[in-house]
Amino acid sequence: MKIIALTDPEAIPEDDPRLEGKSKDMLQEMEFHVVEDLRLMDHEVVPMPFGPDVVATIQTLKDSKADLVFNLTEHYKGDRRQDMNIAALLDLIPIPYTGTGPEGLMLCRDKATCKRILSHHRIHVPGFSALAPGRLTLKRKLKYPLLVKPVYEDGSDGISLASLVHSEKDMQDRARMIHERMKQPAICEEFIEGRELYVGVLGNARLQTLPAREVRFGSKDEGGPVFATSRVKLDEEYRDKWKIEYGHAGLSEETEKRVGRVAKRIYRFLRIRDYGRIDMRLTPEGDIYFLEANPNPELTMGDELAEAAARVGIDHSELIKRIVNLALRRYR
Repeated sequence: MKIIALTDPEAIPEDDPRLEGKSKDMLQEMEFHVVEDLRLMDHEVVPMPFGPDVVATIQTLKDSKADLVFNLTEHYKGDRRQDMNIAALLDLIPIPYTGTGPEGLMLCRDKATCKRILSHHRIHVPGFSALAPGRLTLKRKLKYPLLVKPVYEDGSDGISLASLVHSEKDMQDRARMIHERMKQPAICEEFIEGRELYVGVLGNARLQTLPAREVRFGSKDEGGPVFATSRVKLDEEYRDKWKIEYGHAGLSEETEKRVGRVAKRIYRFLRIRDYGRIDMRLTPEGDIYFLEANPNPELTMGDELAEAAARVGIDHSELIKRIVNLALRRYR
């Protein structure tokens, strides 16, 4: 097939527009790993950035006569809320594309709305209250400490150690910062003690959950982080300093099944397609709480979804192949 690998503009460097891995940095990038595997399957792969000229981008896509778009975009001009509109435009062209559609991207992006939906379906979510810009009074009584986060970001953007607050004043200061700097609502949610789990899910009509991964906060008793901040996710030296590790959760068979069942329900309620990742907390009492859903998780070789898939015999090439086939079956 002819496949367009649709990416964010910064993912395609000027000196390597075809993503052929001409630098050591590029060899580490998710986009390179996806493109490389597709080429090894003998597909014709054309990397293409989305934007900044939307009309020109759409025309190029229409003229490409591609059989499939592998959608790797996450924002438009830095606004992550616009990822749903990229998918909506692909629906209108139309060219088959991988991943979640606009309705699922919208639900997963809005942390408050998705928690309201899941709570309605009796899935445990932390107690929370959303504060629109200019509003600093909680709509309901919540138990401190609270995590104060931007409503529309992902990858722990806008989340630091200061996001965990223990008083009304600190909550208001953090919410005000999100309103002023990030120009969006803040969500204040009760902090749930327990193990932080990431569960990959593949499929559409039939779903397969992958073995749960976990982030372990090794120095939390010494003042280290107890939740995933942006620095935890991006700074390897910081993780080493505080003994923070990502790896296989090693849950009991019964717990793995329970976590998998909850992950599948969330995946369906939030209209995720082809592949995704559900983030949860498992309390010491065994309760499972939903934190966030990621409809476009990392596909880097040996990381996140790929590492979990490898544990059940799905190597990176097979993972990419399955995502392609899952997308094509939806259109057939």
